[in-house]
Amino acid sequence: MKFLGESVKNGEFTAAQYAVFRDNRLLTASFGTFDSESASGIDDSTQFDLASLTKALFTAPLFYRMISEKIISAEDDCGILLGRPEAGITVYELLAHKSGFVNWLPFYEICGRDLTPGEKKRAVIETVFTSKRHNKSYCYSDLNYILLGFIAERLLGSPFDKIFEKFKAEESLCGALTFRPERETPKTAFSELRKVNPTREVEDENCFYLGGATGHAGLFGSAQEVAGYLAGLIGKPWFTEVGEPLDFPGFDRPEGEDSIYGRHAEPEFLAHLGFTGTAFLLDRSRKTVAVLLTNSTYPTPDRPQRREKLRIIRQTFFESVF
Repeated sequence: MKFLGESVKNGEFTAAQYAVFRDNRLLTASFGTFDSESASGIDDSTQFDLASLTKALFTAPLFYRMISEKIISAEDDCGILLGRPEAGITVYELLAHKSGFVNWLPFYEICGRDLTPGEKKRAVIETVFTSKRHNKSYCYSDLNYILLGFIAERLLGSPFDKIFEKFKAEESLCGALTFRPERETPKTAFSELRKVNPTREVEDENCFYLGGATGHAGLFGSAQEVAGYLAGLIGKPWFTEVGEPLDFPGFDRPEGEDSIYGRHAEPEFLAHLGFTGTAFLLDRSRKTVAVLLTNSTYPTPDRPQRREKLRIIRQTFFESVF
């Protein structure tokens, strides 16, 4: 994986980390520093802002388990679950990004900042349900998973980060993944809201606005922690029993010869990407998990060709594993 070290030297990101779990063995390595001015290098225990990996690591599996336990049905109406009139949008449609909601809205600008946490959530819900909708074809949307996080909090009676801690403990999954990192994390994109490049805080402005633990973003972890967590997750009977008939909503399914997950990725694999430069790919049949974490949005995600270069790096990494 020397190309990751070269990518750090070339300025694609200041920090990179990978882990591969295969044949009950874990391989991991780390490259770079926390930011462009830091002299101290990261190590294999350094946690990264996982961004949208949160959706697949926790939010979707949480709902799989709630469906298995009959706390909720995939066909339940999300409006009713949120204390509103019937919306004509099911839990499954939120999980599968088939709700018709737009992909993103800047709630931190729309809803007002001088509100209590509860008022912010109510304002976000009102904004989502009164916003313009597309038809119900696939449209990847943070809004779907923000609402799922709110639904989980209402049904389970706890804040989302507390629900996660309980979920990990009950399922005996890797305990180190967290919404509240205690140690320094590689810096990410400059925040216009906070006027800093965040460390130990989520990059995503909507997640930060809502308290740092939401259904769409906020988790932190190292590559080895993510790999260990996923290896445990796919062994849970409810994960397959609920996920398989629904085609594992909330996870990417690689397709095409030019897949961002590499030429060898198969449609049966499960995967996800995170905006900060994170990604994982797993093969359930071979119990193989590959995780790549970077801080590619530092100092800004608007660098020329950042997305295309990151795409090539991801493809190269996954093709080296699968």
